[in-house]
Amino acid sequence: MTDPTPQQPPRVDGVKYRKVRRFRQETTVIDGVPSSRRVGYDDWEPVPPREWDELILRVVTGIAVGFTAIAVAGGTASLGGLLDPLVPSVVAYGMGSVFAIAWMFCLGIEWLNRTAPDRARPAKIAGWFFLLLSMGAVAAYGHTLHQPWAGGFGAAVDLVAKGSWWLLLREYAVPLDAGVAHWVQDQEQKLAGRALLAGRVRRLNRRAAYQRAVGGAEFQAADAMLNHAETRHSLPEAAAEPAPEPAPAPAPVSPAVPVQAPAPVQAPAPVPAPAAPVVPPAPPAAPPAAPVAPTTTEAGPPAGHPGSSVSSVPPAGEQQAPVPPVFDISRPAIAAICRKEIGEDAQVTDAALVAAVLKAGHPDKPNLADTVRRTAQRVDPTRKTRKIS
Repeated sequence: MTDPTPQQPPRVDGVKYRKVRRFRQETTVIDGVPSSRRVGYDDWEPVPPREWDELILRVVTGIAVGFTAIAVAGGTASLGGLLDPLVPSVVAYGMGSVFAIAWMFCLGIEWLNRTAPDRARPAKIAGWFFLLLSMGAVAAYGHTLHQPWAGGFGAAVDLVAKGSWWLLLREYAVPLDAGVAHWVQDQEQKLAGRALLAGRVRRLNRRAAYQRAVGGAEFQAADAMLNHAETRHSLPEAAAEPAPEPAPAPAPVSPAVPVQAPAPVQAPAPVPAPAAPVVPPAPPAAPPAAPVAPTTTEAGPPAGHPGSSVSSVPPAGEQQAPVPPVFDISRPAIAAICRKEIGEDAQVTDAALVAAVLKAGHPDKPNLADTVRRTAQRVDPTRKTRKIS
């Protein structure tokens, strides 16, 4: 079994056709097993009419290219002959080709910006200037040979070549409306910005990879230092606050022996101990307040009474449950006090800050002065360089 040849459409009068070679699949089935192969056949397809505009455009482009080649050769020979007595011949004729190639270079820039007249204008002006230099070189060479007419007509060759390109560019140029030109410029700026950023990121990545490969121990140490500094700056300020020293647990003693209570802290009355620590609503930089150590006396309200501020010591044989710390929410944090004092007076001393912290009701701990100093330096980093004590 074979596939039939495709039917050809009927021909249309007045339309030219040409023969083409096409291929189709032919399938043969024997005992239910198919086998396909490609079979060629002749077909006729319509020939589109000749594009005379495209043909003419190609012809005039070729003529302009020919004019340019002749002008470059003539300008090179004229200026090379003019400079031959001054420099070697190779250098002289190399210099002679500069003027013609210069206005051709400007012509290429003008072609790239044929839809943007403002950007093409500098290249157009420079092209005509270089053309005048090339024509002047040819005319001067004819004058030195006492052939001014020959020099003048030879200089006109450059003018003809440049004029042919000027007319050809006008044929290709598409003037844009102000709104359309602005839209195109915006899109070009976006694409150029992305390309520029991608190029710089690629260059920085290559440089970083090179430094990691050959930087040695010095680069590894610098990279570790910078990563550590970035990690510290990325953390919240409250996480950098020094943690308060936990109160020492009371030693187990006999129930019959009373424990001497320490000196009371000058602070407002503590709140009842909750089941979990109460976090005061302080600013992000506020450190946790120092817990108040529980005291024990022989007499007083029961331990579970709301007005009780003491707790009895459990027997020695029983396991003592941990007492949750009690936070005072009525006093501001050390960071808030330092921020307020430094905001009022940037030259405030560390001693004045410590006095303000004690005045706010914070306990006088052994490391309070060091804590206040480090907190003030975090609030105002310039205090390290100004050495305020």
